[in-house]
Amino acid sequence: MKPILIKVAAFADNQITIIERCDPYFNTPFHFHPECELVYVTESHGKRIVGDTIESFDVGDMVFLGPNIPHVWYNDEAYYKGIEQLKARSVVIYFPKDIFGDKFYGLPETKALTDLFHRAQRGMKIVGDTHDRLKDDILSLPKKEGLERIISLLNILKSLSETKDFYYLASTGYSHAFNAKDNHKIDEVFKYVMNNFSKEMSLQDVASITNLSPQSFCRFFKNRTKKSFVQFLNEVRIGHACKRLTEEDWSIAEIAYSCGFKNLSNFNRFFKEIVGKTPKEYKNELRLKEA
Repeated sequence: MKPILIKVAAFADNQITIIERCDPYFNTPFHFHPECELVYVTESHGKRIVGDTIESFDVGDMVFLGPNIPHVWYNDEAYYKGIEQLKARSVVIYFPKDIFGDKFYGLPETKALTDLFHRAQRGMKIVGDTHDRLKDDILSLPKKEGLERIISLLNILKSLSETKDFYYLASTGYSHAFNAKDNHKIDEVFKYVMNNFSKEMSLQDVASITNLSPQSFCRFFKNRTKKSFVQFLNEVRIGHACKRLTEEDWSIAEIAYSCGFKNLSNFNRFFKEIVGKTPKEYKNELRLKEA
């Protein structure tokens, strides 16, 4: 994808930069930066894009990103309507991978950290016991200073280097070319889809955002994202359907139509292609977990 380069160093002079975000919605565009990033969402929900993967996110979302992997958190449509009760809150920790120096990472005792940074090149979603254990450590980090902050960060990284409670976000072998001039077009397309996926969407309307013909837009989008626009749109719609199956007591047909599908058989087919099971199987598994 073609994200914009963000200079984290502009936020602070410290090697470890910690930001406690509290905004009406997350407003950072699709971007990348050379620093590692650890994110913990304390309030809000929406869609998260890391590399070539789209997922829904909610309160408690914990993600560790290596250097230069494109990413963005988009809130759901309601957050852009000025509803005072809705807030987007998170704790975000930035630090350069080489913060402790080459000699430190050359030690046999720190090989696990080197391996962790290699895994983080694809983005890591932290779950399970590790998520529950690290939550308080991350939330307390902004209050710490000096050596205590560095030691706390090392302890968090140690836990991340040892855990199996994660799954990768970007696909194996994901790569992208950095060309900031394309970022605005891609970001505007992403935002348009996130806000309109439940409606009928013509290729002409989407292409007009980029001032390209539909045919040129299809080539542009696939070249940048490594997937067709239709595939991307279906992934967004199915991701929202999974969220509704989790939260809403609606029929499968109602959920399909609310997510922009006009044909139930197409919804079932795309759902199985993307999720690996039918909507009915997915819903039954959720009921078994709740029982």
